[in-house]
Amino acid sequence: MATDTNDALDNLERELVTMARRLRGLQRTLSDEAHPDLEPAQYALLNHVEELAPVRMADLVAALEVDKGPVSRACARLEEEGLLKRAADKSDARATLLTLTANGKRKLAAARKKRHKVIEDLLKDWSPTQVKTFANQVSKFNKLA
Repeated sequence: MATDTNDALDNLERELVTMARRLRGLQRTLSDEAHPDLEPAQYALLNHVEELAPVRMADLVAALEVDKGPVSRACARLEEEGLLKRAADKSDARATLLTLTANGKRKLAAARKKRHKVIEDLLKDWSPTQVKTFANQVSKFNKLA
């Protein structure tokens, strides 16, 4: 029985590595859709800002689980590109809140539409139940990881 479990874990690990590699490629494609000069990490950052907005820089850094320096530089670039804006936090004058601009929201919406189409095409032979089950399992795994 332990051998079956080890084989299953070996297979799962290989499949997760493959999926991660393919998702990085998809993320590069989608970041190009959001903005031609936008790097994949910046695309991910915009997604997090949209999800958490308005969000303090410290909270964004915590959510991304990365160092503050790269996030701060990426936010500055996104602000220069007109995709992100900063505003003073009325509850704490020392803090800044980040939100997407209208242009940032439009770019992300276009990229998201493309992402849904890519995923829909990949799963075209799956039943709605299979898609839902897969989504639930990925969600469960992400909550553990």
